[in-house]
Amino acid sequence: MLELEPFDALAVSLHHGPGVFALLIGSGLSRAAGIPTGWEITLDLIRELGALNDNTESDDWAKWYREKFGIEPSYSEILDKIASTPSERRSILHRYIEPAEGEETRRPTKAHRAIAKLVEDGIIRVIVTTNFDRLLENALRELGIEATVIASDDAISGAVPLIHSRCTIIKVHGDYLDNRIRNTDAELDGYAPEMNSLLDEVFDRFGLLVVGWSGEWDTALRAALMRAPSRRYPMYWAARGSIARSAEDLVRHRGGKSFQITDADSFFSRLSNTVDALRSVNRAHPSTVAMALALTKRYCREDQFGLEWTELLALEANKIRDYINGPNYPTAHPTPEIMNELVSAVVAKTETLRRVCMLCGRWGTVEANKAAIKTVRSLGMRGEFRGGYTIYSEMRDLPASLCFYWLLAGSLARESWLRTAQVLHEKIKRDDELERFVDVLNIYAIQSNNWKFLKGLENRKTPASDFLFDLLQKEISDINYNPQEVEDLFNRMEFTITADFAHQRIKKVEEGVGPWFWAPLGRYMWRGRFSRETTTPLDLTSLGDDSPILKAGLFGGTSAEARKIAAQLDQFFKQNAGAFY
Repeated sequence: MLELEPFDALAVSLHHGPGVFALLIGSGLSRAAGIPTGWEITLDLIRELGALNDNTESDDWAKWYREKFGIEPSYSEILDKIASTPSERRSILHRYIEPAEGEETRRPTKAHRAIAKLVEDGIIRVIVTTNFDRLLENALRELGIEATVIASDDAISGAVPLIHSRCTIIKVHGDYLDNRIRNTDAELDGYAPEMNSLLDEVFDRFGLLVVGWSGEWDTALRAALMRAPSRRYPMYWAARGSIARSAEDLVRHRGGKSFQITDADSFFSRLSNTVDALRSVNRAHPSTVAMALALTKRYCREDQFGLEWTELLALEANKIRDYINGPNYPTAHPTPEIMNELVSAVVAKTETLRRVCMLCGRWGTVEANKAAIKTVRSLGMRGEFRGGYTIYSEMRDLPASLCFYWLLAGSLARESWLRTAQVLHEKIKRDDELERFVDVLNIYAIQSNNWKFLKGLENRKTPASDFLFDLLQKEISDINYNPQEVEDLFNRMEFTITADFAHQRIKKVEEGVGPWFWAPLGRYMWRGRFSRETTTPLDLTSLGDDSPILKAGLFGGTSAEARKIAAQLDQFFKQNAGAFY
């Protein structure tokens, strides 16, 4: 049974039901703009109380307040004591919200602008907020959208009906420029009948996405959510870290789903981009892979999406690690059936990550490529295995190996030898030593496995290479590469691995570190136009010192080293020809 992650399910629901979901946002959304939360304002007001009591310095103002007054700090109570009327309270809060002259903070954030984009696209039409600020209105105005703003009970009767408004913002606590703002517990304990009726309509008729609101303090708002009779559309609650107990109660009551996010900026940016990607995919039931590929084409090509790109990579890498380190990873005596199941599972778990790696290799920026390489390195988990069968320890590297090959294929399709060298020569830790990707992530580094257990490949000369080729051939269209040319690309990739590996091996033999010469071979030994010929996918003897390939640092970096590799490989090919012809 297919079950999407909550984020993916939310994105699909928004895509297929534009205007169906309302948004409920709290102070967490505006925090990135430099607007303090209620608790931060509380501490600042306590600091002012301290000054009135001849105390201007404290490492813990909340502790000072408890010791001074014998009660817990309360935003409502402190504000009520300092400013007894709504007008006074509005004046105090004004300085926390309005930017000072020349100040760059307290402007719409990525989250505000991403929400505005969702509104522009017709995905979100109703927004309920506890915030006093006008950051969301400003973000919408930047896109030419004037929202219907309801910030007081009076505004409800004259407002455009929800169904007829492009965007309605319901500010349940009021607006910071209006004296009728709600701050104290008494003011937040209940709403006027008009506001309750409006909230009942929203929570009954719309699905709900909650972000940046704890659900703990706003009694009347909690009550409105609890009394909503309908669950015709789902509820999603996104929170940094674990949600509060009171929020759990609300989610459970409405049959909703909660999930963790890094922050509002990255979450809403990713959500907007994902929904946009789904629209471009234009399929009735888009898969998670299709969404990731569409996002990758945007994220990896522009460094402004650096956070979203690294989060996408980390999300997929974590899914793979959960499988490799989880209870479903095999430990029983290895049989062909178990090994086939293991390979199939790894292929399925890595599909999204390896395909986005290939896209990045083909079109990604330098920084995006670095992030992809770092992710591949994080998947090298062979050294974390303790005990059991050696083959299972080595197969823990298969996810990293697949992503390594796909990233390399993208780099070669890009015709960038510098990128190719960066992928091959990146270091990964092995037994307290740093080894190159090309040396430990090539498919033949899994030495305990001859790969002939793979169904359909039992009689192949190069089953490991054929396994990779068959898989790549199905996915090469991701980078708009001609399927008829994929064999040449694959042969060049395998031979590049062979030759660059050979250079390091020659050095070890010469230094007495390695006992004999060996290099991973591939399909090019017997497939296509290279079979039974002395030529290879790349003529090493023709490379001059000014060749882009050598200048990138491949094959020893000099023509002399390249010729030495060619001579050694020629001898090695002849010694192993019987295995292929």
